[in-house]
Amino acid sequence: MANVYDSLKGTLQRSMANSMAVARVKGSDASSLDNEMEQLEKTVVDRLARLRAAVKEGEAVVAGESQHAEQVIESLRTEIAAQEAQLNAARGKELASQKMEQTLNVKIRDLQNDMKKKEEALESRGKDASDLTSKIDVLGKQITQLELAIQQAKAETASEAKRAQQLAESSNAKIATLEAQLRDREAIVRAKESTLKGLEQKLTAKIQALESLVNSKEKLLADQDRQIKDLNSQLGALANGIKGMSSFFKQAEALTAVEAQDVGTVVPGQELKREKEKPANSQFKSAAVTSNAADAAREAVSPGFFDSVTKELAEINGPLASMIIRDHVKALGESIEKFPKKRVTELVRILSQEITDENAKIGFCKRVAEKL
Repeated sequence: MANVYDSLKGTLQRSMANSMAVARVKGSDASSLDNEMEQLEKTVVDRLARLRAAVKEGEAVVAGESQHAEQVIESLRTEIAAQEAQLNAARGKELASQKMEQTLNVKIRDLQNDMKKKEEALESRGKDASDLTSKIDVLGKQITQLELAIQQAKAETASEAKRAQQLAESSNAKIATLEAQLRDREAIVRAKESTLKGLEQKLTAKIQALESLVNSKEKLLADQDRQIKDLNSQLGALANGIKGMSSFFKQAEALTAVEAQDVGTVVPGQELKREKEKPANSQFKSAAVTSNAADAAREAVSPGFFDSVTKELAEINGPLASMIIRDHVKALGESIEKFPKKRVTELVRILSQEITDENAKIGFCKRVAEKL
């Protein structure tokens, strides 16, 4: 901008020098015109000096405000992307200012060319004076416009700085809010993690207790299985004895019938005795048959049966199979130690309802039936 003013001043001085040369040639009337030209030159120089001072002052203010805005933008660059847009806008204004300066330079060069043309065409002082007056008026208007532009630039810079400060304050408030929310979320996560750890420890303790209970029950079932096997062997021996006695009675009856046919007659006392013995024998046989039927109805499953069923169900439903079986046996009003065979089908049907997969359910029922 200072170069522009120096160039303009040089042009005016050259114009004045040429005018003075023409005035010396024309005569004594040039003295008054020279005075007017000197006054015009002083006026132009004074205005140019004031303009230069105002421009320097505006540049200093703009530089200070720009430096402050850049510092604010630099501190918030990582958090506020909008500042970059404002910075680009400021750069655009700077480019616009540079373009304006270039435009002024072009205009001044045009003015210089016009001045040269006018210098060549100066034939009369009146025309030269009027041309210079009009040019000075134009320059005055340009100076006024430049002053207004500087004031506008100052106002825009101040508003931009204020806006940047407001954005910085709002961004700091938002960051503080987000940090508080993050701390709250972290506290909630830590509380949930501690709760989950406590639940995990409780579940682990319960599982261990259930496993120990299952192991103890399995040992008890194994002992009961051995006892039931012994009882089954004794029961088999009794059944074989009962079968032998029934065959003996059948042979005795056949032998008695044969003897009655051979003898033909029987002593009345002996016949009466036989009649008395027969009802007694028949009552004994009836009582034995009734007892055998009741025993068969209440015959319990083998001790190893529930071990096998527990293992089969555990492969499908996991370690809680033993507890599930005991709950259903208790619901049927029976006990595992004396569970009757006639209710095994009912129990298997109830246990199969605990299995969701149809193929696994069919396989479970089939394997349990094979254990009987």
